[in-house]
Amino acid sequence: MSRPSLSARATYGFKVLGRASGVLMARLHPRAADTSRAILPFNGMFDTAVLAALEGERAALEQFDLYLFDVMNAPRLRGQIVFEYGTLLRAIGSWKALRVVDVGTGRSTLPGWMSRAGASVTPFDLGRPAEQPAGGFLERVDQMVRKNAAALHPVVGSMRSLPFADGSVDLVTSLSVVEHLDTDLPARTYVPYDEQQRRLAEVLDEMIRVTRPGGSFYLTSECCDYDRATTDNWRGAYYYEDGPALSAAWPVRDVPRLFYDYVAQRGCTLVGGVQFHPDDIADPRRWTSRGAYFSGFSLLARKRAA
Repeated sequence: MSRPSLSARATYGFKVLGRASGVLMARLHPRAADTSRAILPFNGMFDTAVLAALEGERAALEQFDLYLFDVMNAPRLRGQIVFEYGTLLRAIGSWKALRVVDVGTGRSTLPGWMSRAGASVTPFDLGRPAEQPAGGFLERVDQMVRKNAAALHPVVGSMRSLPFADGSVDLVTSLSVVEHLDTDLPARTYVPYDEQQRRLAEVLDEMIRVTRPGGSFYLTSECCDYDRATTDNWRGAYYYEDGPALSAAWPVRDVPRLFYDYVAQRGCTLVGGVQFHPDDIADPRRWTSRGAYFSGFSLLARKRAA
């Protein structure tokens, strides 16, 4: 691999320093929170119209480190991560002493934020994560800027067989992970859709199993109307090496059956009911940065007592 040019390295360096400056400015001049505390859908499709109500959550997150500042503000993401992370923060009244397992952490630093807020957090991922930390100059600058948090102790394994005891966790989180059940890792081979559905059921069963009665689990994922979508701006980030041209998202009309109906049938209450309507994906306000007819969705459920 050729060494980056001096110009490319300078551009990268300025970008990193720009994020660091953004973090510091966000701490000095935090965004105004939504004092109305508008009611948000916890079980619904992404909508750019809800982002204004999440300014307080965005402000709380963007002050933490370079990663969270970037994903809270990057125009390329169209606010999707604000929707995903912000909805979680809105749902959790207090993080103090919560036992949290974050499934499929990747390079996300949200577990560090949760830890600083008072939770005891276990990041969980594959032994060979598909996403590696950025490292280098970015990591060195981030170490100087990011807020302190309690040490995290990651655990490795498969999310289809979580190595935690029944009912041992207060909150399970999984942010934009389960759409990657379309790929066998580390082989990077495509998984047929019928098998994806079977594996998703295993993952949801495991999340429910380890959550204590009265505890909650929160996940987000991607959906698509494959009958109308023609391109995916995120295609280069697919994990498999040979497979369909479009993937890494659940068919939008299957989402209610695969997610909301499934967890309700297994003794969970969908917090605030379900506001997900497949036809909404026709609205461009619902489209994520992946392109037309791609969207995201959230699921927040509470495990009922036996």
